[in-house]
Formats: sequence, C-alpha cells, structure tokens
Amino acid sequence: MRNRAGQILRERRLELGLTQEEVALELHMSIHQYQRYEYGEHQLSNCPMKVGLRICAVLELDPYEIIFESEP
Repeated sequence: MRNRAGQILRERRLELGLTQEEVALELHMSIHQYQRYEYGEHQLSNCPMKVGLRICAVLELDPYEIIFESEP
C-alpha cells in the first residue's frame, strides 16, 4: 500500500517516462530498495538525508513537495 510520498514518487517517475530500474540505477541502489520507498515500505522521512535528496534530484522534485504534500 502506497503512502502519499510513495505516490508522489511514482507519479513523478511516470511523468518523466522513467522505469523503477532506471531510477534505481541513477540512485546507485537496487531496484528493490527503490521500490520500498515508492511502495511505502520505507518512509522517506526516516531515510538518510543524502538518500532523500538524491531521490528528489533524480526525479526533479523539490524536497518540500515530498515533506509537505505527504503529511496527513
């Protein structure tokens, strides 16, 4: 089950025409590790700042969009 942050990641990835594998390769992580963020199994709010910022950079997202849009 996706949380709001995971949904934002998925929507943006699709807007950019990227696959999960392409994003994972750009992030230097396994596809399964990236999928955990997108599927909401790992919370972006709990990940290391460098990882969160790298995800935002690859998906061309403003970190504030993830922080504030994913709040309940």
